[in-house]
Amino acid sequence: MSGRTLLASLLILISTCTLAATEVVPLNYRTSADLLPVAKSFLGQDGTVSAYGNQLVVNADSRKIEELRTLISQLDTAPKRLLISVDTGENASRSANGSRVINYGTVSREGGVQQIQATEGAPALIQVGQSVPLTTSSTDSYGYAQSNTEYRNVTQGFYVTASVTGETVHLNISTNRDRMSQERPDAIKVQSTDSQVSGRLGEWITLASSSDQSMADQNGVAQRYSTQGRDDMVLRVMVQTLE
Repeated sequence: MSGRTLLASLLILISTCTLAATEVVPLNYRTSADLLPVAKSFLGQDGTVSAYGNQLVVNADSRKIEELRTLISQLDTAPKRLLISVDTGENASRSANGSRVINYGTVSREGGVQQIQATEGAPALIQVGQSVPLTTSSTDSYGYAQSNTEYRNVTQGFYVTASVTGETVHLNISTNRDRMSQERPDAIKVQSTDSQVSGRLGEWITLASSSDQSMADQNGVAQRYSTQGRDDMVLRVMVQTLE
């Protein structure tokens, strides 16, 4: 074997040994699911990385691993603590027949604004609603008419997951809103939506404004109706960071 061939073989062996370095990079705040895509993109064809629990297992050149550690340390920071304020507007506290309607909420309320503390990147449930009287009629065994009134919870609420970039907040929102049926007074209709919206920290972001409209099917004929009146709603959200 010539000297040149031997030198080339040694260089290949050294290069292979260098690439075979494997290290474990622990994570303190972010999850491996959050940072694994970033690590893979950073290494590209220069190495491999996989998740093991809340750690990253990296196989690459030692220099490349050190560069990845530096990048991870910049990203693996404590998530921000957030204060989410919700402003909802619903009208009237009595049903059409004069029965009492009980308003309630699942978070603290003051001056019409509800607030809940949340962690950046973690979903927070905000839910408000009413206990609405539902009356049903029946006939007893003697032919006398009887009516029974019970309260049923009608809720509107959503899961909100907030992330902050500079002075901008990004919201992923999954909502549900129950409504009394216009066709059947003893029925409750459920509406669900998923959406994303962005806005500035410390400013109100409008998620819904105006009365709800939906499609009703009566005897095979689609009709549009509006839930104006006591069901009109304005829903706004504001996110602030807590020190």
